[in-house]
Amino acid sequence: MPEKDVVSLTTMLVGYAQSGEFDTARQFFNSMPSQDITAWNSLISAYEQSGHPKEALALFHELQLSKNVKPDQVTLVSTLSACAQLGAIESGGWIHVYIKKQGLMVNCHLTTSLIDMYAKCGDLEKALEVFRSSEQKDVYIWSAMIAALAMHGRGRDALDIFARMQEAKVEPNAVTFTNVLSACSHARLVEEGRLYFKQMLPVYEVTPQVKHYACMVDILGRAGLLEEAKKFVEKMPVSPGASVWGALLAACKTHGNVELGEHAFNHLIKLEPRNHGAYVLLSNIFAKFGLWDGVTKLRKLMRDFGIQKEPGCSSIEVGGSVHEFLVGDNSHPLCKKIYLKLNEILLRLKSTGYVPNKSHALQDTEEEDVQDHALYLHSEKLAIAYGLISTNSPVPIRIVKNLRVCGDCHSVAKLISKLYDREILLRDRYRFHHFRGGDCSCMDY
Repeated sequence: MPEKDVVSLTTMLVGYAQSGEFDTARQFFNSMPSQDITAWNSLISAYEQSGHPKEALALFHELQLSKNVKPDQVTLVSTLSACAQLGAIESGGWIHVYIKKQGLMVNCHLTTSLIDMYAKCGDLEKALEVFRSSEQKDVYIWSAMIAALAMHGRGRDALDIFARMQEAKVEPNAVTFTNVLSACSHARLVEEGRLYFKQMLPVYEVTPQVKHYACMVDILGRAGLLEEAKKFVEKMPVSPGASVWGALLAACKTHGNVELGEHAFNHLIKLEPRNHGAYVLLSNIFAKFGLWDGVTKLRKLMRDFGIQKEPGCSSIEVGGSVHEFLVGDNSHPLCKKIYLKLNEILLRLKSTGYVPNKSHALQDTEEEDVQDHALYLHSEKLAIAYGLISTNSPVPIRIVKNLRVCGDCHSVAKLISKLYDREILLRDRYRFHHFRGGDCSCMDY
Protein backbone atom coordinates (compact mmCIF):
# COMPACT_ATOMS: atom_id res chain seq x y z
CA MET A 1 0.00 0.00 0.00
CA PRO A 2 1.48 3.35 -0.99
CA GLU A 3 -0.43 5.12 1.80
CA LYS A 4 -0.99 3.51 5.18
CA ASP A 5 -3.67 5.41 7.06
CA VAL A 6 -4.80 5.01 10.66
CA VAL A 7 -7.54 2.52 9.66
CA SER A 8 -5.18 0.12 7.85
CA LEU A 9 -2.55 0.37 10.61
CA THR A 10 -5.17 -0.29 13.31
CA THR A 11 -6.49 -3.27 11.34
CA MET A 12 -2.97 -4.71 11.12
CA LEU A 13 -2.27 -4.24 14.84
CA VAL A 14 -5.60 -5.93 15.69
CA GLY A 15 -4.71 -8.87 13.44
CA TYR A 16 -1.29 -9.35 15.00
CA ALA A 17 -2.60 -8.84 18.54
CA GLN A 18 -5.39 -11.41 18.06
CA SER A 19 -2.74 -13.85 16.78
CA GLY A 20 -0.73 -13.30 19.97
CA GLU A 21 2.07 -11.45 18.17
CA PHE A 22 2.05 -8.51 20.57
CA ASP A 23 5.53 -7.19 19.77
CA THR A 24 4.60 -6.74 16.10
CA ALA A 25 1.21 -5.28 17.06
CA ARG A 26 3.00 -2.78 19.30
CA GLN A 27 5.34 -1.84 16.42
CA PHE A 28 2.33 -1.00 14.25
CA PHE A 29 0.85 0.98 17.13
CA ASN A 30 4.10 2.95 17.59
CA SER A 31 4.44 3.58 13.83
CA MET A 32 1.13 5.44 13.64
CA PRO A 33 1.58 9.17 13.01
CA SER A 34 -1.19 9.65 15.57
CA GLN A 35 -3.11 7.08 17.60
CA ASP A 36 -6.85 7.58 17.89
CA ILE A 37 -8.89 6.00 20.69
CA THR A 38 -9.81 3.06 18.43
CA ALA A 39 -6.13 2.09 18.16
CA TRP A 40 -5.62 2.35 21.95
CA ASN A 41 -8.80 0.34 22.59
CA SER A 42 -7.81 -2.35 20.09
CA LEU A 43 -4.48 -3.02 21.78
CA ILE A 44 -5.77 -2.74 25.38
CA SER A 45 -8.65 -5.10 24.55
CA ALA A 46 -6.33 -7.59 22.80
CA TYR A 47 -4.03 -7.71 25.83
CA GLU A 48 -6.94 -8.12 28.26
CA GLN A 49 -8.71 -10.83 26.25
CA SER A 50 -5.49 -12.80 25.66
CA GLY A 51 -4.67 -13.18 29.36
CA HIS A 52 -2.19 -10.28 29.57
CA PRO A 53 -3.97 -8.01 32.07
CA LYS A 54 -0.76 -6.40 33.38
CA GLU A 55 0.15 -5.23 29.87
CA ALA A 56 -3.42 -3.94 29.34
CA LEU A 57 -3.19 -1.92 32.55
CA ALA A 58 0.27 -0.58 31.68
CA LEU A 59 -1.02 0.58 28.27
CA PHE A 60 -4.00 2.26 29.94
CA HIS A 61 -1.55 4.18 32.17
CA GLU A 62 0.28 5.28 28.98
CA LEU A 63 -3.03 6.48 27.58
CA GLN A 64 -3.61 8.55 30.73
CA LEU A 65 -0.32 10.38 30.08
CA SER A 66 -1.30 11.08 26.46
CA LYS A 67 -2.43 14.67 25.96
CA ASN A 68 -4.38 14.09 22.73
CA VAL A 69 -6.75 11.20 23.48
CA LYS A 70 -9.17 10.50 26.31
CA PRO A 71 -10.47 7.07 27.39
CA ASP A 72 -14.02 6.24 26.35
CA GLN A 73 -16.50 3.64 27.62
CA VAL A 74 -14.90 0.86 25.53
CA THR A 75 -11.47 1.65 27.04
CA LEU A 76 -12.83 1.57 30.56
CA VAL A 77 -14.72 -1.73 30.11
CA SER A 78 -11.52 -3.46 28.88
CA THR A 79 -9.38 -1.90 31.60
CA LEU A 80 -11.84 -2.78 34.36
CA SER A 81 -11.76 -6.37 33.11
CA ALA A 82 -7.95 -6.31 33.35
CA CYS A 83 -8.22 -4.98 36.93
CA ALA A 84 -10.68 -7.77 37.74
CA GLN A 85 -8.28 -10.42 36.45
CA LEU A 86 -5.42 -8.99 38.51
CA GLY A 87 -7.40 -8.16 41.63
CA ALA A 88 -6.12 -4.59 41.21
CA ILE A 89 -8.75 -2.82 43.29
CA GLU A 90 -6.85 0.47 43.62
CA SER A 91 -6.61 0.86 39.83
CA GLY A 92 -10.24 -0.25 39.39
CA GLY A 93 -11.40 2.16 42.09
CA TRP A 94 -9.48 5.00 40.39
CA ILE A 95 -11.38 4.27 37.14
CA HIS A 96 -14.69 4.40 39.03
CA VAL A 97 -13.77 7.83 40.45
CA TYR A 98 -12.64 8.96 36.96
CA ILE A 99 -16.03 7.97 35.51
CA LYS A 100 -17.82 10.09 38.14
CA LYS A 101 -15.50 13.10 37.79
CA GLN A 102 -15.75 13.11 33.98
CA GLY A 103 -19.52 12.74 34.15
CA LEU A 104 -19.38 9.80 31.72
CA MET A 105 -22.64 8.07 30.91
CA VAL A 106 -22.62 4.72 32.68
CA ASN A 107 -24.23 2.22 30.31
CA CYS A 108 -25.09 -1.41 31.09
CA HIS A 109 -21.68 -2.66 29.85
CA LEU A 110 -19.83 -0.30 32.19
CA THR A 111 -22.10 -1.11 35.16
CA THR A 112 -21.58 -4.85 34.60
CA SER A 113 -17.79 -4.31 34.40
CA LEU A 114 -17.74 -2.30 37.64
CA ILE A 115 -19.75 -4.97 39.52
CA ASP A 116 -17.47 -7.69 38.15
CA MET A 117 -14.31 -5.74 39.02
CA TYR A 118 -15.31 -4.97 42.62
CA ALA A 119 -16.53 -8.54 43.18
CA LYS A 120 -13.36 -10.14 41.80
CA CYS A 121 -11.19 -7.70 43.76
CA GLY A 122 -12.91 -8.71 46.99
CA ASP A 123 -15.10 -5.68 47.73
CA LEU A 124 -18.59 -7.13 47.59
CA GLU A 125 -20.16 -4.12 49.31
CA LYS A 126 -18.90 -1.81 46.54
CA ALA A 127 -20.27 -4.21 43.93
CA LEU A 128 -23.66 -4.09 45.66
CA GLU A 129 -23.45 -0.30 45.82
CA VAL A 130 -22.92 -0.09 42.04
CA PHE A 131 -25.75 -2.56 41.48
CA ARG A 132 -28.21 -0.64 43.66
CA SER A 133 -27.32 2.71 42.06
CA SER A 134 -28.07 1.39 38.55
CA GLU A 135 -31.46 2.62 37.37
CA GLN A 136 -31.73 0.45 34.25
CA LYS A 137 -30.73 -3.15 34.96
CA ASP A 138 -30.49 -5.53 32.01
CA VAL A 139 -30.05 -9.32 32.27
CA TYR A 140 -26.25 -8.98 32.33
CA ILE A 141 -26.26 -6.60 35.33
CA TRP A 142 -28.56 -8.93 37.29
CA SER A 143 -26.45 -11.93 36.27
CA ALA A 144 -23.20 -10.18 37.26
CA MET A 145 -24.58 -9.47 40.74
CA ILE A 146 -25.71 -13.08 41.16
CA ALA A 147 -22.22 -14.21 40.09
CA ALA A 148 -20.60 -11.79 42.55
CA LEU A 149 -22.59 -13.11 45.50
CA ALA A 150 -22.02 -16.72 44.40
CA MET A 151 -18.26 -16.17 44.20
CA HIS A 152 -18.24 -14.89 47.79
CA GLY A 153 -20.23 -17.86 49.10
CA ARG A 154 -23.44 -15.90 49.70
CA GLY A 155 -25.72 -18.36 47.98
CA ARG A 156 -28.96 -17.37 49.71
CA ASP A 157 -28.42 -13.70 48.84
CA ALA A 158 -27.70 -14.68 45.22
CA LEU A 159 -31.01 -16.54 45.04
CA ASP A 160 -32.79 -13.52 46.56
CA ILE A 161 -31.38 -11.36 43.76
CA PHE A 162 -32.59 -13.96 41.23
CA ALA A 163 -36.10 -13.73 42.75
CA ARG A 164 -35.99 -9.91 42.53
CA MET A 165 -34.86 -10.19 38.90
CA GLN A 166 -38.01 -12.15 38.09
CA GLU A 167 -40.17 -9.62 39.97
CA ALA A 168 -38.60 -6.94 37.74
CA LYS A 169 -39.78 -8.95 34.70
CA VAL A 170 -36.23 -9.47 33.38
CA GLU A 171 -35.95 -12.86 31.70
CA PRO A 172 -32.94 -14.94 32.77
CA ASN A 173 -30.61 -16.40 30.14
CA ALA A 174 -28.07 -19.25 30.07
CA VAL A 175 -25.45 -17.08 31.84
CA THR A 176 -27.90 -16.29 34.65
CA PHE A 177 -28.50 -19.98 35.30
CA THR A 178 -24.79 -20.80 35.29
CA ASN A 179 -24.40 -18.19 38.05
CA VAL A 180 -27.49 -19.36 39.98
CA LEU A 181 -26.29 -22.99 39.94
CA SER A 182 -22.80 -21.87 40.93
CA ALA A 183 -24.32 -20.05 43.92
CA CYS A 184 -26.10 -23.25 44.96
CA SER A 185 -22.87 -25.22 44.61
CA HIS A 186 -20.74 -22.98 46.82
CA ALA A 187 -23.40 -22.68 49.53
CA ARG A 188 -24.47 -26.36 49.74
CA LEU A 189 -27.95 -25.53 48.45
CA VAL A 190 -28.50 -28.94 46.87
CA GLU A 191 -32.31 -29.00 46.80
CA GLU A 192 -32.46 -25.48 45.37
CA GLY A 193 -29.92 -26.44 42.69
CA ARG A 194 -31.97 -29.48 41.68
CA LEU A 195 -35.14 -27.36 41.51
CA TYR A 196 -33.69 -24.55 39.36
CA PHE A 197 -32.03 -27.03 37.00
CA LYS A 198 -35.33 -28.89 36.49
CA GLN A 199 -37.17 -25.60 35.87
CA MET A 200 -34.75 -24.24 33.26
CA LEU A 201 -36.50 -25.51 30.14
CA PRO A 202 -40.20 -25.91 31.15
CA VAL A 203 -40.45 -22.69 33.20
CA TYR A 204 -37.81 -20.33 31.77
CA GLU A 205 -37.37 -21.76 28.24
CA VAL A 206 -33.59 -21.95 28.63
CA THR A 207 -32.14 -25.20 27.28
CA PRO A 208 -29.52 -26.63 29.66
CA GLN A 209 -26.05 -26.67 28.13
CA VAL A 210 -22.99 -28.73 29.08
CA LYS A 211 -21.85 -26.02 31.53
CA HIS A 212 -25.18 -26.31 33.40
CA TYR A 213 -24.79 -30.08 33.65
CA ALA A 214 -21.24 -29.50 34.95
CA CYS A 215 -22.66 -27.16 37.61
CA MET A 216 -25.12 -29.86 38.72
CA VAL A 217 -22.31 -32.43 38.97
CA ASP A 218 -20.40 -29.89 41.07
CA ILE A 219 -23.43 -29.28 43.35
CA LEU A 220 -23.90 -33.02 43.95
CA GLY A 221 -20.19 -33.78 44.14
CA ARG A 222 -19.34 -31.05 46.64
CA ALA A 223 -22.16 -32.30 48.87
CA GLY A 224 -20.62 -35.79 48.83
CA LEU A 225 -23.43 -37.29 46.72
CA LEU A 226 -20.89 -38.98 44.43
CA GLU A 227 -23.08 -41.93 43.39
CA GLU A 228 -25.92 -39.57 42.42
CA ALA A 229 -23.44 -37.38 40.54
CA LYS A 230 -22.13 -40.42 38.64
CA LYS A 231 -25.68 -41.51 37.67
CA PHE A 232 -26.50 -37.94 36.65
CA VAL A 233 -23.51 -37.96 34.24
CA GLU A 234 -24.52 -41.36 32.82
CA LYS A 235 -28.08 -40.12 32.08
CA MET A 236 -27.06 -36.82 30.47
CA PRO A 237 -28.83 -36.28 27.10
CA VAL A 238 -25.71 -34.52 25.76
CA SER A 239 -22.17 -35.86 25.65
CA PRO A 240 -20.35 -35.02 28.93
CA GLY A 241 -17.65 -32.45 28.28
CA ALA A 242 -14.33 -31.98 30.06
CA SER A 243 -15.96 -29.61 32.57
CA VAL A 244 -18.37 -32.37 33.66
CA TRP A 245 -15.64 -34.97 34.23
CA GLY A 246 -13.45 -32.28 35.84
CA ALA A 247 -16.20 -31.46 38.35
CA LEU A 248 -16.63 -35.15 39.20
CA LEU A 249 -12.86 -35.64 39.56
CA ALA A 250 -12.60 -32.60 41.87
CA ALA A 251 -15.42 -34.00 44.02
CA CYS A 252 -13.59 -37.34 44.26
CA LYS A 253 -10.51 -35.45 45.47
CA THR A 254 -12.55 -33.61 48.12
CA HIS A 255 -14.29 -36.73 49.39
CA GLY A 256 -11.48 -39.24 48.77
CA ASN A 257 -12.98 -41.66 46.24
CA VAL A 258 -10.11 -43.37 44.39
CA GLU A 259 -12.10 -45.68 42.10
CA LEU A 260 -14.53 -43.04 40.81
CA GLY A 261 -11.67 -40.54 40.61
CA GLU A 262 -9.74 -42.83 38.26
CA HIS A 263 -12.92 -43.35 36.20
CA ALA A 264 -13.45 -39.56 35.83
CA PHE A 265 -9.74 -39.03 35.11
CA ASN A 266 -9.72 -41.58 32.27
CA HIS A 267 -12.70 -39.90 30.59
CA LEU A 268 -11.25 -36.43 31.09
CA ILE A 269 -7.83 -37.14 29.53
CA LYS A 270 -9.52 -38.74 26.51
CA LEU A 271 -11.12 -35.35 25.87
CA GLU A 272 -8.14 -33.24 26.99
CA PRO A 273 -4.95 -35.37 26.89
CA ARG A 274 -2.78 -32.45 28.04
CA ASN A 275 -4.96 -31.32 30.95
CA HIS A 276 -2.32 -30.95 33.68
CA GLY A 277 -5.03 -30.22 36.27
CA ALA A 278 -6.45 -33.73 35.83
CA TYR A 279 -3.09 -35.29 36.66
CA VAL A 280 -2.67 -33.05 39.71
CA LEU A 281 -6.16 -33.86 41.06
CA LEU A 282 -5.67 -37.62 40.71
CA SER A 283 -2.19 -37.29 42.25
CA ASN A 284 -3.80 -35.54 45.22
CA ILE A 285 -6.33 -38.38 45.59
CA PHE A 286 -3.54 -40.98 45.54
CA ALA A 287 -1.42 -38.93 47.97
CA LYS A 288 -4.34 -38.61 50.37
CA PHE A 289 -4.35 -42.40 50.78
CA GLY A 290 -0.57 -42.81 50.62
CA LEU A 291 -0.75 -44.52 47.20
CA TRP A 292 2.69 -43.27 46.19
CA ASP A 293 3.11 -45.81 43.36
CA GLY A 294 0.11 -44.18 41.68
CA VAL A 295 1.61 -40.71 42.17
CA THR A 296 4.91 -41.90 40.66
CA LYS A 297 3.16 -43.42 37.61
CA LEU A 298 1.24 -40.19 37.00
CA ARG A 299 4.42 -38.14 37.30
CA LYS A 300 6.11 -40.47 34.76
CA LEU A 301 3.16 -40.12 32.37
CA MET A 302 3.40 -36.33 32.64
CA ARG A 303 7.14 -36.44 31.88
CA ASP A 304 6.65 -38.85 28.96
CA PHE A 305 4.00 -36.64 27.37
CA GLY A 306 5.83 -33.40 28.22
CA ILE A 307 2.95 -32.17 30.39
CA GLN A 308 3.93 -29.61 33.00
CA LYS A 309 1.88 -28.57 36.02
CA GLU A 310 0.79 -24.95 35.81
CA PRO A 311 2.86 -23.12 38.44
CA GLY A 312 0.91 -21.61 41.31
CA CYS A 313 1.02 -17.82 41.17
CA SER A 314 -0.39 -15.45 43.81
CA SER A 315 -0.60 -11.69 43.45
CA ILE A 316 -1.26 -8.84 45.85
CA GLU A 317 -1.79 -5.15 45.05
CA VAL A 318 0.00 -2.68 47.34
CA GLY A 319 0.25 1.04 46.63
CA GLY A 320 -1.26 0.65 43.15
CA SER A 321 1.39 -1.92 42.11
CA VAL A 322 0.67 -5.63 41.64
CA HIS A 323 3.28 -7.96 43.20
CA GLU A 324 3.39 -11.56 41.97
CA PHE A 325 4.82 -14.61 43.73
CA LEU A 326 5.56 -18.11 42.44
CA VAL A 327 6.26 -21.14 44.65
CA GLY A 328 9.63 -20.71 46.38
CA ASP A 329 10.01 -17.26 44.78
CA ASN A 330 13.08 -15.23 45.75
CA SER A 331 12.92 -12.54 43.05
CA HIS A 332 11.08 -9.88 45.08
CA PRO A 333 13.19 -6.89 46.22
CA LEU A 334 11.99 -7.51 49.80
CA CYS A 335 12.71 -11.23 49.57
CA LYS A 336 14.78 -11.37 52.81
CA LYS A 337 12.11 -9.57 54.86
CA ILE A 338 9.40 -11.83 53.39
CA TYR A 339 11.25 -15.00 54.38
CA LEU A 340 12.02 -13.62 57.85
CA LYS A 341 8.29 -12.99 58.25
CA LEU A 342 7.55 -16.53 57.00
CA ASN A 343 9.92 -17.97 59.61
CA GLU A 344 8.18 -15.95 62.31
CA ILE A 345 4.76 -17.13 61.06
CA LEU A 346 5.89 -20.76 61.03
CA LEU A 347 7.17 -20.57 64.62
CA ARG A 348 3.92 -18.99 65.80
CA LEU A 349 1.87 -21.59 63.91
CA LYS A 350 3.80 -24.49 65.40
CA SER A 351 3.33 -23.05 68.90
CA THR A 352 -0.44 -23.40 68.36
CA GLY A 353 -0.06 -27.06 67.44
CA TYR A 354 -0.22 -26.61 63.65
CA VAL A 355 0.97 -29.67 61.70
CA PRO A 356 1.44 -29.37 57.91
CA ASN A 357 -0.94 -31.45 55.77
CA LYS A 358 1.54 -33.71 53.96
CA SER A 359 -0.90 -34.89 51.28
CA HIS A 360 -0.57 -31.50 49.58
CA ALA A 361 3.21 -31.87 49.17
CA LEU A 362 2.83 -34.80 46.73
CA GLN A 363 6.19 -36.25 47.70
CA ASP A 364 6.93 -39.75 48.94
CA THR A 365 9.89 -39.06 51.18
CA GLU A 366 10.86 -39.98 54.70
CA GLU A 367 12.43 -36.56 55.16
CA GLU A 368 9.53 -34.70 56.71
CA ASP A 369 11.45 -31.42 56.66
CA VAL A 370 11.48 -31.56 52.85
CA GLN A 371 7.69 -31.93 52.72
CA ASP A 372 7.20 -29.18 55.29
CA HIS A 373 9.52 -26.89 53.32
CA ALA A 374 7.66 -27.52 50.04
CA LEU A 375 4.32 -26.55 51.64
CA TYR A 376 5.88 -23.62 53.45
CA LEU A 377 6.97 -22.07 50.12
CA HIS A 378 3.56 -22.06 48.40
CA SER A 379 2.86 -18.80 46.57
CA GLU A 380 -0.14 -17.73 48.69
CA LYS A 381 1.93 -18.02 51.89
CA LEU A 382 4.60 -15.74 50.36
CA ALA A 383 1.93 -13.24 49.30
CA ILE A 384 0.35 -13.26 52.78
CA ALA A 385 3.78 -12.70 54.38
CA TYR A 386 4.38 -9.75 52.04
CA GLY A 387 0.91 -8.39 52.90
CA LEU A 388 1.73 -8.53 56.61
CA ILE A 389 4.98 -6.55 56.23
CA SER A 390 3.65 -4.01 53.72
CA THR A 391 0.16 -3.16 55.04
CA ASN A 392 -1.34 -2.42 58.44
CA SER A 393 -4.61 -3.34 60.11
CA PRO A 394 -7.50 -2.77 59.44
CA VAL A 395 -6.59 -2.89 55.70
CA PRO A 396 -7.50 -6.41 54.45
CA ILE A 397 -4.80 -8.51 52.79
CA ARG A 398 -6.21 -9.23 49.30
CA ILE A 399 -4.65 -12.16 47.43
CA VAL A 400 -5.46 -13.51 43.96
CA LYS A 401 -4.31 -17.04 43.05
CA ASN A 402 -4.45 -18.60 39.58
CA LEU A 403 -5.17 -22.12 40.93
CA ARG A 404 -7.42 -23.57 43.61
CA VAL A 405 -6.03 -22.87 47.10
CA CYS A 406 -4.56 -26.04 48.64
CA GLY A 407 -5.93 -27.45 51.90
CA ASP A 408 -2.77 -26.70 53.86
CA CYS A 409 -2.66 -23.04 52.75
CA HIS A 410 -6.36 -22.75 53.62
CA SER A 411 -5.64 -24.00 57.16
CA VAL A 412 -2.64 -21.67 57.49
CA ALA A 413 -4.62 -18.62 56.31
CA LYS A 414 -7.30 -19.30 58.94
CA LEU A 415 -4.66 -19.48 61.69
CA ILE A 416 -2.83 -16.34 60.48
CA SER A 417 -6.11 -14.36 60.45
CA LYS A 418 -6.51 -15.22 64.14
CA LEU A 419 -2.87 -14.96 65.29
CA TYR A 420 -2.26 -11.62 63.57
CA ASP A 421 -5.83 -10.29 63.85
CA ARG A 422 -5.93 -9.56 60.11
CA GLU A 423 -8.67 -10.08 57.57
CA ILE A 424 -7.42 -12.05 54.55
CA LEU A 425 -9.39 -12.18 51.30
CA LEU A 426 -8.09 -14.94 49.04
CA ARG A 427 -9.51 -15.43 45.56
CA ASP A 428 -8.62 -18.72 43.95
CA ARG A 429 -9.63 -19.99 40.53
CA TYR A 430 -13.23 -20.62 41.54
CA ARG A 431 -14.25 -18.49 44.50
CA PHE A 432 -13.39 -16.15 47.37
CA HIS A 433 -12.32 -17.18 50.85
CA HIS A 434 -12.81 -14.56 53.60
CA PHE A 435 -10.60 -15.40 56.58
CA ARG A 436 -11.46 -13.68 59.87
CA GLY A 437 -10.61 -14.65 63.45
CA GLY A 438 -9.59 -18.18 62.51
CA ASP A 439 -12.62 -18.99 60.37
CA CYS A 440 -13.33 -18.97 56.63
CA SER A 441 -16.51 -17.82 54.90
CA CYS A 442 -16.60 -21.10 52.94
CA MET A 443 -17.08 -22.98 56.25
CA ASP A 444 -14.41 -25.39 54.92
CA TYR A 445 -16.92 -26.54 52.28
